Amino acid sequence: MDNTSVQKHNHLFDPKNVHMLESKERKIQQDPKKIMDILALKQTDIVADLGCGSGYFTVPIAQKVDKVYAIDVQQEMLDVLEQKIRKQQITNIELLLSKQTNLIPLQTESTTVLLTVNTLHEFQDKEQMANEIQRVLKPHGKLAIIDFKKKDNGSGPPISIRVSQQQAIQLFEKKGLTFAKAFDLKSNYMLVLQK
Repeated sequence: MDNTSVQKHNHLFDPKNVHMLESKERKIQQDPKKIMDILALKQTDIVADLGCGSGYFTVPIAQKVDKVYAIDVQQEMLDVLEQKIRKQQITNIELLLSKQTNLIPLQTESTTVLLTVNTLHEFQDKEQMANEIQRVLKPHGKLAIIDFKKKDNGSGPPISIRVSQQQAIQLFEKKGLTFAKAFDLKSNYMLVLQK
């Protein structure tokens, strides 16, 4: 892993467990079709999947929109997704490595939708990442956050590092985004905010 990679601490998802990202249990909790319906994606949307992992959301989103930026801090995850892209011959996904010096390697106001799933608790500097998310969203762009509820549900990261729904809303409202709606996804919550 690149030494300049962001979030270099032991709360990152271990790429050796990549099979867990594609599990049937996850499909029950986080069905990509349901999430895309909530986001009401349009063909013309330019989507950033921040913390894309194995592309669990990236690949289905790419079937709906013109362009998807798949961003991850771990090259190993991007390599897994690259294999999937080649196998399925997908041409509208661009892989980008997040680094400490370039958290979200995109131009200012370059995305209409930014999705980040099970990653908010991993960001060491949440303020800095929130600034970056706000920067890359176009005016009226949507931010969708899915993360673990701040309570023990038998799986996921330690409760001590989880970010509650209210904390997440406050973090992004401070950056000028407006809370639009919330959804209950069993062990997770989903928030939609707008720039």
